[in-house]
Amino acid sequence: MIQTNSQKKYINIMEEMVAKEVNRKMKLLPQKLAKYINGADVETYALNRLPVLYACSQEGWQFQTKKAEKDYQQKIALVVNRAFIAVQRDLLKKSTPLFREETKKASSETQESSKQNLNWHHSRYYRLGCARS
Repeated sequence: MIQTNSQKKYINIMEEMVAKEVNRKMKLLPQKLAKYINGADVETYALNRLPVLYACSQEGWQFQTKKAEKDYQQKIALVVNRAFIAVQRDLLKKSTPLFREETKKASSETQESSKQNLNWHHSRYYRLGCARS
């Protein structure tokens, strides 16, 4: 249900609906693919293409939730599918998280991968734009 948050006086019901759909579809993805997809990227892509449904009371939350389920469920599923496709197309895009907890998680994953013994010799590769001899 609604979580109390002293800073926010309203919520966007569409955020909840999109998050549920993204989580449902992430579970259906192969694990190898799912680990490369940032759920927040998928959610924000989808939310930027859907209408907002704000509520500031329990009654408003119930009304907007029913409206979203009735009028927008199919559109949410379609837009989330498109969001997964768009995010997969741009896997190499650099994305710096807005919140510290995501940054900490990403830096710990980077440290773990750097512990692996990777042997990379730059002298074996040509710089971009250089012709082969």
